[in-house]
Amino acid sequence: MSVLSRLRSCDGLQASTAVRTILIMGSTAAAVSVASALPSHANWSPKPEPKFWSQVRRQMLDQDTAKQAEWTFMEAMQSPKIDAAEYLRNPRRLDQTVTFQALLLMRKGESNPWAMRQLSMRAQCLDGVLERQDQEGRWSPYPGRQGTASKVNWICAQAPNP
Repeated sequence: MSVLSRLRSCDGLQASTAVRTILIMGSTAAAVSVASALPSHANWSPKPEPKFWSQVRRQMLDQDTAKQAEWTFMEAMQSPKIDAAEYLRNPRRLDQTVTFQALLLMRKGESNPWAMRQLSMRAQCLDGVLERQDQEGRWSPYPGRQGTASKVNWICAQAPNP
C-alpha cells in the first residue's frame, strides 16, 4: 500500500500524525544525506613531508643559515607551470587568533631557480580564515582555497588556550 493510499484511508487526526511522521523522517534522511555528501575536512592534518620537498627546503635554508628552524610541512602542489610548498613554525595563541611564521618555497617551471619567502601570518580561529601581515604591520586576507577552514582548525589546535 502506498503512502498516499494510506493517508486517504486515515481519519483527520491519524492523517495529521502520519504526515508529521513522514516529514520528520524525510527531513532527517535529507539532512543525513546532505551531511554525508559534504567533504569531511574536520580531521585534516598535514601529511609527512615528502623527500623531494625536504631536500629543496634544506638546500634553500642552507643558503640562509639565519632562517634555519623547525618547519612543519603543510602541503605542496606540483604542475608543469609551478612547484610550491607551504610550511609553518612557531604558532602562538592570543585569544582566538594564532600567529605563526609561514615559509613558501616556489619555482615557476623546472628551468627557473627556487625562491623562498617568509611571511608573518595569523589564523582567525573563529572565522576559519588566514591573514598575512605586510611590512607596515597591517593584516590582510590570505587567499583561501578549498579546505582552508579545516587547516585553520588544525593550526589553532597547535597552540591551545593556556
